[in-house]
Amino acid sequence: MRGAGLPLLALAFFALGAMQGCGQTASALEGPEAKPPTGLQPVIDANNTAAWPATDPNTDPNAPPLDMLITKSMLYAAGLKHGVNPYLVMGLAWHESGWQASAVSSAGAVGIMQVMPATAAADGPKLLNRTVNLYDPGDNIDLGTAILKQNLDHWGNDIAKALCAYYAGGGAVTEWATMRADCRHYVWAVYNAAMMFKDGKGPV
Repeated sequence: MRGAGLPLLALAFFALGAMQGCGQTASALEGPEAKPPTGLQPVIDANNTAAWPATDPNTDPNAPPLDMLITKSMLYAAGLKHGVNPYLVMGLAWHESGWQASAVSSAGAVGIMQVMPATAAADGPKLLNRTVNLYDPGDNIDLGTAILKQNLDHWGNDIAKALCAYYAGGGAVTEWATMRADCRHYVWAVYNAAMMFKDGKGPV
């Protein structure tokens, strides 16, 4: 579910993630001895407000555009709604599209969460009990987060397997030691983005 035509801000963030993200190099992700990420709790109890990740209000006069802050709030809310760590939702969406609602990949994946239309047609009614408009940011985020939660539930809250399924489909999911290299890179890229948002070092 990868997007295309990402903004310069997104590209710069990806580069920063590559340099800073947990010290993982390309070669470190490909050998059988490489380890999956384990430092982020993937799910939350949406009914326990005391356990919610803290927000980080941005009061900088040079803050990002309002639409990006609104998107951040929508991603946070979707995480709470579906019981997924909001920072994981933010990181996935940033890596997929740079939070660009108009992003459409060469494969046809749409919007902030880069959901395929066929997936939306099948999973919208199943997961949200309604049809969705992938070009509506709220619908796109809601469904993408619901799909991520479904993956986490199916694979026992294993971040690597859940993200691999989001990226390449359930048929690509294996144990980490035998997981495809591109899936490993995707997992670490999303994880690194999530941790940057968690640590308050993200671009938004």
